[in-house]
Amino acid sequence: MIRVGLIGTGNISGVHLGYLKSRQDVEIAALCDIKPENLERRRREFGGEPFGDFRAMLDETKLDAVYLCTPPLVRREMLLACAKRGIPVFCEKPAGRDERAAARLAREIKAARGRVMVGYVFRAMPVVQRLREAMADDVIDAVQSFYGCPMGKKRSWFSDKTLSGGTLVDQATHNLDLMRYLFGEVKEVRGLAANPAQRKAPGYTIEEIIGLSLRFAAGPVAVHLHSWLAESWRNEIALSGRKRFYRIKPADGTLIVEDGAETRSFQQDRRSIYSYEGERFLKMVGSGDWSGNICDFADAVASLRLTLACDRALEAGAVRL
Repeated sequence: MIRVGLIGTGNISGVHLGYLKSRQDVEIAALCDIKPENLERRRREFGGEPFGDFRAMLDETKLDAVYLCTPPLVRREMLLACAKRGIPVFCEKPAGRDERAAARLAREIKAARGRVMVGYVFRAMPVVQRLREAMADDVIDAVQSFYGCPMGKKRSWFSDKTLSGGTLVDQATHNLDLMRYLFGEVKEVRGLAANPAQRKAPGYTIEEIIGLSLRFAAGPVAVHLHSWLAESWRNEIALSGRKRFYRIKPADGTLIVEDGAETRSFQQDRRSIYSYEGERFLKMVGSGDWSGNICDFADAVASLRLTLACDRALEAGAVRL
Protein backbone atom coordinates (compact mmCIF):
# COMPACT_ATOMS: atom_id res chain seq x y z
CA MET A 1 0.00 0.00 0.00
CA ILE A 2 1.35 3.43 -1.00
CA ARG A 3 0.58 6.01 1.68
CA VAL A 4 0.14 9.47 0.16
CA GLY A 5 -0.13 12.90 1.74
CA LEU A 6 -1.39 15.96 -0.10
CA ILE A 7 -0.51 19.59 0.61
CA GLY A 8 -2.85 22.25 -0.76
CA THR A 9 -6.52 21.25 -1.00
CA GLY A 10 -7.69 23.87 -3.50
CA ASN A 11 -9.23 23.32 -6.93
CA ILE A 12 -6.61 21.18 -8.69
CA SER A 13 -6.26 18.85 -5.71
CA GLY A 14 -9.65 17.33 -6.50
CA VAL A 15 -8.54 15.70 -9.75
CA HIS A 16 -5.48 14.17 -8.09
CA LEU A 17 -7.37 13.01 -5.02
CA GLY A 18 -10.05 11.49 -7.25
CA TYR A 19 -7.42 9.45 -9.04
CA LEU A 20 -5.66 8.43 -5.83
CA LYS A 21 -8.95 7.29 -4.31
CA SER A 22 -9.61 5.10 -7.37
CA ARG A 23 -6.40 3.13 -6.78
CA GLN A 24 -6.66 -0.05 -4.75
CA ASP A 25 -2.99 0.18 -3.80
CA VAL A 26 -3.08 3.76 -2.49
CA GLU A 27 -4.14 5.13 0.88
CA ILE A 28 -4.82 8.87 1.19
CA ALA A 29 -3.17 9.09 4.59
CA ALA A 30 -3.05 12.86 5.23
CA LEU A 31 -4.23 16.21 3.93
CA CYS A 32 -2.79 19.65 4.71
CA ASP A 33 -4.05 23.18 4.12
CA ILE A 34 -3.97 26.51 5.95
CA LYS A 35 -7.64 27.05 5.06
CA PRO A 36 -9.77 24.93 7.40
CA GLU A 37 -12.85 25.05 5.15
CA ASN A 38 -10.97 23.62 2.15
CA LEU A 39 -9.28 21.03 4.32
CA GLU A 40 -12.54 19.82 5.87
CA ARG A 41 -14.30 19.67 2.49
CA ARG A 42 -11.61 17.44 1.02
CA ARG A 43 -11.37 15.32 4.19
CA ARG A 44 -15.08 14.56 4.06
CA GLU A 45 -14.82 13.60 0.39
CA PHE A 46 -11.52 11.69 0.33
CA GLY A 47 -10.50 10.92 3.91
CA GLY A 48 -7.04 11.38 5.37
CA GLU A 49 -5.84 12.85 8.66
CA PRO A 50 -6.14 16.66 8.50
CA PHE A 51 -3.23 19.01 9.26
CA GLY A 52 -2.90 22.78 9.23
CA ASP A 53 0.91 22.67 9.12
CA PHE A 54 2.85 20.62 6.56
CA ARG A 55 5.78 20.06 8.94
CA ALA A 56 3.48 18.40 11.46
CA MET A 57 2.04 16.24 8.70
CA LEU A 58 5.50 15.10 7.55
CA ASP A 59 6.72 14.49 11.11
CA GLU A 60 3.66 12.72 12.46
CA THR A 61 2.57 10.64 9.46
CA LYS A 62 4.49 7.87 7.70
CA LEU A 63 4.26 8.76 4.00
CA ASP A 64 5.58 7.12 0.87
CA ALA A 65 4.82 10.11 -1.37
CA VAL A 66 3.45 13.66 -1.31
CA TYR A 67 1.31 15.53 -3.82
CA LEU A 68 2.06 19.26 -3.73
CA CYS A 69 -0.86 21.35 -5.04
CA THR A 70 -0.15 24.74 -3.47
CA PRO A 71 0.15 27.97 -5.52
CA PRO A 72 3.59 28.30 -7.19
CA LEU A 73 4.79 30.94 -4.71
CA VAL A 74 4.27 28.53 -1.80
CA ARG A 75 6.34 25.44 -2.56
CA ARG A 76 10.02 25.83 -1.70
CA GLU A 77 9.85 24.87 1.97
CA MET A 78 7.60 21.88 1.27
CA LEU A 79 9.81 20.55 -1.52
CA LEU A 80 13.00 20.83 0.54
CA ALA A 81 11.34 19.35 3.64
CA CYS A 82 10.26 16.32 1.62
CA ALA A 83 13.70 16.00 0.03
CA LYS A 84 15.30 16.07 3.50
CA ARG A 85 13.01 13.25 4.61
CA GLY A 86 13.49 11.22 1.42
CA ILE A 87 9.83 11.52 0.39
CA PRO A 88 9.13 11.64 -3.38
CA VAL A 89 6.95 14.55 -4.54
CA PHE A 90 4.52 15.07 -7.35
CA CYS A 91 4.52 18.87 -7.78
CA GLU A 92 1.95 20.80 -9.77
CA LYS A 93 3.27 23.08 -12.51
CA PRO A 94 4.70 25.67 -12.97
CA ALA A 95 8.09 25.51 -11.24
CA GLY A 96 7.52 28.97 -9.79
CA ARG A 97 6.99 32.60 -10.68
CA ASP A 98 10.61 33.79 -10.70
CA GLU A 99 13.15 32.08 -12.93
CA ARG A 100 16.18 32.70 -10.71
CA ALA A 101 14.41 31.52 -7.58
CA ALA A 102 13.15 28.41 -9.39
CA ALA A 103 16.61 27.62 -10.77
CA ARG A 104 18.09 28.00 -7.29
CA LEU A 105 15.44 25.68 -5.89
CA ALA A 106 16.22 23.11 -8.59
CA ARG A 107 19.86 23.13 -7.48
CA GLU A 108 18.82 22.77 -3.83
CA ILE A 109 16.57 19.82 -4.66
CA LYS A 110 19.38 18.14 -6.59
CA ALA A 111 21.86 18.71 -3.76
CA ALA A 112 19.38 17.16 -1.31
CA ARG A 113 18.82 14.23 -3.72
CA GLY A 114 15.14 15.06 -3.85
CA ARG A 115 12.89 13.08 -6.18
CA VAL A 116 10.36 15.38 -7.82
CA MET A 117 8.09 14.96 -10.83
CA VAL A 118 6.41 18.14 -12.07
CA GLY A 119 2.88 17.86 -13.44
CA TYR A 120 3.14 18.95 -17.04
CA VAL A 121 0.26 16.64 -17.77
CA PHE A 122 0.52 16.41 -21.56
CA ARG A 123 3.93 14.71 -21.44
CA ALA A 124 2.54 11.56 -19.84
CA MET A 125 -0.38 11.09 -22.21
CA PRO A 126 -0.47 8.20 -24.72
CA VAL A 127 -1.70 10.51 -27.47
CA VAL A 128 1.48 12.60 -27.18
CA GLN A 129 3.67 9.49 -27.29
CA ARG A 130 1.75 8.34 -30.37
CA LEU A 131 2.38 11.75 -31.98
CA ARG A 132 6.12 11.45 -31.33
CA GLU A 133 6.14 8.03 -32.94
CA ALA A 134 4.12 9.20 -35.95
CA MET A 135 6.42 12.14 -36.72
CA ALA A 136 9.71 10.39 -35.88
CA ASP A 137 10.71 10.09 -39.57
CA ASP A 138 9.31 13.49 -40.56
CA VAL A 139 10.64 17.06 -40.49
CA ILE A 140 8.27 19.54 -38.85
CA ASP A 141 8.54 23.08 -40.20
CA ALA A 142 5.48 24.90 -38.82
CA VAL A 143 3.37 24.56 -35.65
CA GLN A 144 0.11 26.28 -34.73
CA SER A 145 -1.06 26.09 -31.11
CA PHE A 146 -4.38 27.35 -29.72
CA TYR A 147 -5.72 27.49 -26.16
CA GLY A 148 -9.11 29.04 -25.48
CA CYS A 149 -11.22 29.26 -22.33
CA PRO A 150 -14.07 31.39 -20.89
CA MET A 151 -12.08 32.52 -17.82
CA GLY A 152 -12.44 36.23 -18.68
CA LYS A 153 -16.15 36.06 -17.95
CA LYS A 154 -15.57 35.85 -14.21
CA ARG A 155 -13.04 37.24 -11.78
CA SER A 156 -10.95 35.13 -9.44
CA TRP A 157 -7.40 35.06 -8.13
CA PHE A 158 -6.38 33.86 -11.60
CA SER A 159 -7.30 37.32 -12.90
CA ASP A 160 -4.54 38.90 -10.81
CA LYS A 161 -1.29 38.31 -12.66
CA THR A 162 0.82 38.89 -9.56
CA LEU A 163 -0.85 35.84 -7.96
CA SER A 164 -1.45 33.42 -10.84
CA GLY A 165 1.26 34.50 -13.26
CA GLY A 166 -1.37 35.26 -15.82
CA THR A 167 -2.65 33.57 -18.93
CA LEU A 168 0.77 32.35 -19.98
CA VAL A 169 2.24 31.14 -16.69
CA ASP A 170 -0.92 29.41 -15.51
CA GLN A 171 -2.32 28.00 -18.76
CA ALA A 172 -0.27 28.46 -21.93
CA THR A 173 2.74 27.01 -20.14
CA HIS A 174 1.22 23.57 -20.86
CA ASN A 175 1.35 24.13 -24.63
CA LEU A 176 4.74 25.81 -24.46
CA ASP A 177 6.11 22.91 -22.42
CA LEU A 178 4.68 20.39 -24.87
CA MET A 179 6.35 22.18 -27.78
CA ARG A 180 9.64 22.16 -25.84
CA TYR A 181 9.14 18.45 -25.19
CA LEU A 182 8.66 17.83 -28.92
CA PHE A 183 11.17 20.25 -30.47
CA GLY A 184 13.68 21.37 -27.84
CA GLU A 185 14.68 24.90 -26.91
CA VAL A 186 13.46 28.19 -28.39
CA LYS A 187 15.83 30.84 -29.75
CA GLU A 188 13.49 33.80 -30.14
CA VAL A 189 9.99 34.87 -29.11
CA ARG A 190 7.77 37.69 -30.36
CA GLY A 191 4.47 38.65 -28.78
CA LEU A 192 1.32 40.76 -28.93
CA ALA A 193 -1.55 41.11 -26.45
CA ALA A 194 -4.91 42.87 -26.19
CA ASN A 195 -7.79 43.35 -23.76
CA PRO A 196 -10.87 43.86 -25.95
CA ALA A 197 -13.45 42.99 -23.26
CA GLN A 198 -12.17 44.51 -20.00
CA ARG A 199 -9.41 46.96 -19.45
CA LYS A 200 -6.72 46.12 -16.97
CA ALA A 201 -7.47 47.33 -13.45
CA PRO A 202 -6.48 46.40 -9.88
CA GLY A 203 -7.34 42.73 -9.45
CA TYR A 204 -7.74 42.26 -13.21
CA THR A 205 -4.24 42.46 -14.67
CA ILE A 206 -4.48 39.55 -17.07
CA GLU A 207 -4.06 39.77 -20.84
CA GLU A 208 -7.25 38.48 -22.47
CA ILE A 209 -5.91 37.76 -25.97
CA ILE A 210 -2.30 36.75 -26.70
CA GLY A 211 -0.40 35.97 -29.87
CA LEU A 212 3.14 34.55 -29.82
CA SER A 213 5.66 33.61 -32.49
CA LEU A 214 8.47 31.23 -31.53
CA ARG A 215 11.58 30.13 -33.44
CA PHE A 216 13.06 26.85 -32.25
CA ALA A 217 16.78 26.14 -32.39
CA ALA A 218 15.99 22.85 -34.15
CA GLY A 219 14.22 24.66 -36.98
CA PRO A 220 10.43 24.84 -36.57
CA VAL A 221 8.58 28.14 -36.37
CA ALA A 222 5.51 28.10 -34.15
CA VAL A 223 2.63 30.38 -33.23
CA HIS A 224 0.55 30.20 -30.08
CA LEU A 225 -2.82 31.95 -29.83
CA HIS A 226 -4.53 32.23 -26.45
CA SER A 227 -7.98 33.57 -25.60
CA TRP A 228 -9.62 34.10 -22.25
CA LEU A 229 -12.80 35.10 -24.06
CA ALA A 230 -13.54 31.84 -25.91
CA GLU A 231 -17.00 30.31 -25.81
CA SER A 232 -15.66 27.10 -24.25
CA TRP A 233 -12.46 25.29 -23.32
CA ARG A 234 -10.40 24.36 -26.38
CA ASN A 235 -6.84 23.20 -26.80
CA GLU A 236 -5.31 21.95 -30.03
CA ILE A 237 -2.00 21.95 -31.86
CA ALA A 238 -1.47 21.50 -35.61
CA LEU A 239 1.92 20.47 -37.01
CA SER A 240 2.91 20.76 -40.65
CA GLY A 241 5.58 18.26 -41.69
CA ARG A 242 7.21 17.56 -45.03
CA LYS A 243 5.57 14.12 -45.14
CA ARG A 244 2.39 14.51 -43.11
CA PHE A 245 0.04 16.90 -41.34
CA TYR A 246 -0.78 16.27 -37.67
CA ARG A 247 -3.55 17.60 -35.47
CA ILE A 248 -3.57 16.82 -31.75
CA LYS A 249 -6.13 17.77 -29.12
CA PRO A 250 -4.32 16.92 -25.87
CA ALA A 251 -7.21 17.59 -23.50
CA ASP A 252 -9.47 15.28 -25.57
CA GLY A 253 -6.77 12.68 -26.16
CA THR A 254 -7.23 12.68 -29.95
CA LEU A 255 -4.70 12.66 -32.80
CA ILE A 256 -5.33 12.90 -36.54
CA VAL A 257 -2.55 12.23 -39.04
CA GLU A 258 -3.05 13.14 -42.68
CA ASP A 259 -0.64 11.27 -44.96
CA GLY A 260 -1.54 12.12 -48.56
CA ALA A 261 -4.94 10.58 -49.26
CA GLU A 262 -4.79 8.48 -46.09
CA THR A 263 -6.07 9.78 -42.75
CA ARG A 264 -5.32 7.93 -39.53
CA SER A 265 -6.71 8.71 -36.09
CA PHE A 266 -5.93 7.69 -32.54
CA GLN A 267 -8.07 8.10 -29.43
CA GLN A 268 -6.60 7.37 -26.03
CA ASP A 269 -8.73 5.94 -23.23
CA ARG A 270 -11.60 8.15 -22.14
CA ARG A 271 -10.37 8.65 -18.61
CA SER A 272 -9.00 11.64 -16.75
CA ILE A 273 -5.89 13.00 -18.45
CA TYR A 274 -4.40 13.41 -14.97
CA SER A 275 -4.50 9.66 -14.37
CA TYR A 276 -1.61 9.08 -16.79
CA GLU A 277 0.84 11.28 -14.90
CA GLY A 278 -0.39 9.87 -11.59
CA GLU A 279 0.15 6.34 -12.88
CA ARG A 280 3.70 7.13 -13.95
CA PHE A 281 4.54 8.87 -10.68
CA LEU A 282 3.19 6.09 -8.47
CA LYS A 283 5.00 3.47 -10.54
CA MET A 284 8.29 5.25 -9.82
CA VAL A 285 7.40 5.54 -6.13
CA GLY A 286 6.64 1.84 -5.91
CA SER A 287 9.66 0.64 -7.88
CA GLY A 288 12.23 3.20 -6.76
CA ASP A 289 13.30 3.52 -10.42
CA TRP A 290 13.18 7.21 -11.41
CA SER A 291 14.57 6.80 -14.92
CA GLY A 292 11.02 7.24 -16.23
CA ASN A 293 10.64 10.75 -14.76
CA ILE A 294 9.36 12.72 -17.75
CA CYS A 295 9.73 16.12 -16.08
CA ASP A 296 12.07 16.71 -13.18
CA PHE A 297 12.21 20.10 -11.49
CA ALA A 298 15.16 21.37 -13.56
CA ASP A 299 13.30 20.59 -16.80
CA ALA A 300 10.23 22.38 -15.44
CA VAL A 301 12.43 25.42 -14.77
CA ALA A 302 13.39 25.43 -18.46
CA SER A 303 9.71 25.54 -19.40
CA LEU A 304 9.20 28.35 -16.88
CA ARG A 305 12.11 30.23 -18.49
CA LEU A 306 10.41 29.98 -21.90
CA THR A 307 7.02 30.95 -20.47
CA LEU A 308 8.42 34.05 -18.77
CA ALA A 309 10.31 35.02 -21.93
CA CYS A 310 6.99 34.88 -23.79
CA ASP A 311 5.44 37.07 -21.11
CA ARG A 312 8.26 39.64 -21.46
CA ALA A 313 7.78 39.64 -25.21
CA LEU A 314 4.26 41.00 -24.75
CA GLU A 315 5.88 44.25 -23.58
CA ALA A 316 9.21 44.18 -25.40
CA GLY A 317 7.91 42.85 -28.70
CA ALA A 318 10.81 40.38 -29.09
CA VAL A 319 13.02 38.40 -26.69
CA ARG A 320 16.05 36.28 -27.54
CA LEU A 321 16.77 33.30 -25.30
